Amino acid sequence: MTKRRTFLFLQGPASPFLLELARALEARGSAVRKVNFCSGDVIFWRKSKFDFFRGKDEAWPDYLERLIVGHDVTDLLMLGDGRPKHAAAIEVCRRIGIKAHIFEHGYLRPDWLTIEPFGMSSQSRFPADPEAIAALADGVTLPPLRPPYPSSFLTYALYDLLYHVPNVALGWLLHPHYRTHGPVHPVQEYSGWIRKGLTARRRKEQANRIAQRYLSPVRTFDFFLFPLQLPGDYQIRRHAPMGDLFRILQAVIGSFSRHAPAGSRLLFKTHPIDNGLHDWVTQIAGMAARCGVADRIDVIDGGDLATLIKACRGLVTVNSTVGLTALQLQSPVIALAPAIYDVPGLSHQASLASFWQEPEAPDTALLDRLIRAMTATIQIPGGFIGKQAIVEGAAAMAEKLLENNKALSAEPVSQRGWFRYGEELANAENSLTSEC
Repeated sequence: MTKRRTFLFLQGPASPFLLELARALEARGSAVRKVNFCSGDVIFWRKSKFDFFRGKDEAWPDYLERLIVGHDVTDLLMLGDGRPKHAAAIEVCRRIGIKAHIFEHGYLRPDWLTIEPFGMSSQSRFPADPEAIAALADGVTLPPLRPPYPSSFLTYALYDLLYHVPNVALGWLLHPHYRTHGPVHPVQEYSGWIRKGLTARRRKEQANRIAQRYLSPVRTFDFFLFPLQLPGDYQIRRHAPMGDLFRILQAVIGSFSRHAPAGSRLLFKTHPIDNGLHDWVTQIAGMAARCGVADRIDVIDGGDLATLIKACRGLVTVNSTVGLTALQLQSPVIALAPAIYDVPGLSHQASLASFWQEPEAPDTALLDRLIRAMTATIQIPGGFIGKQAIVEGAAAMAEKLLENNKALSAEPVSQRGWFRYGEELANAENSLTSEC
């Protein structure tokens, strides 16, 4: 007789997604429990089966192991692998031999979700070898195109407030040892958003002026595009060389100053949900000035990403999903950290210095195989905001979790276990002088 699966949920998105996923798993015969760490977790759960961990971080692994054994848990599920309690939980799962499932926004965008065993990015078990990808894609057809899921930024913002406000107001009383996984306090983050709102019109006008220059049909220069990620994102802190976006940016600008063709330009684009706490224009201008290329570098806070990608000579990224979007638009891409699409034949495989001179174009046939292989294994349709996206995403994730899927590697893929550009970036950073 097959053992009944018991899923233990850790933290999820600030939305009803986990609650809907629990219902979908229970409807398929599985049991579900949850660990809550703060008031916001409780608000979005609204089910009786949960435990509330109020202890200090050092007590968490032993607490979790007792919970797993006491409730005969077979699977752990969590949003992302970088939060300290999630990273510790993955190690507990490895040690005692149960499954850990990591989910996140999709590598494919929009309207997709990612679900992977034990880790993502540098810890992914999805193959990086073109032949292995082709084997996974064999016989797989892409799902038909469908209308986008209805969603809204207002709903996202309200959910975020509903999650964080009780933590700020009641945390000192209900969970005094809990610390948000984000790099800044929610109040500080909201203050940044307020400032962004007050300057929205001015920023839009500036973005339009910069976009017109870079997209002009009579433009006399080539340019490279670098879409910024969020400095506090665990894709940077956990899965990127140096673990510090600002050090990476300085190294990239230094490399550009020494190796890019004369007259070419580098355009940085801010992240669409950047909280406004960093003055990217001033900070990047300072880095560029240090390297003597202040007149060849710009920052745009807005503009249409797809249009900029189509116009650029190549896209530089740390490990953003924008890299996959750019490959789909036939733009050369270099990923400076392990990424699911960093595959020979797709992304640039030589040095960053060589990318400025001769960026490698992607193989369209291999890209098709990559997408089909991903949709067969680690990508499911759905989202965290909007009723339809949540219901369909939860159903698809429940089905994927209950599959006996042995298509992926039993261990993280070795090609992604090291930072291929780590030494080059470190050398570029170390070689900087006051004049670069």
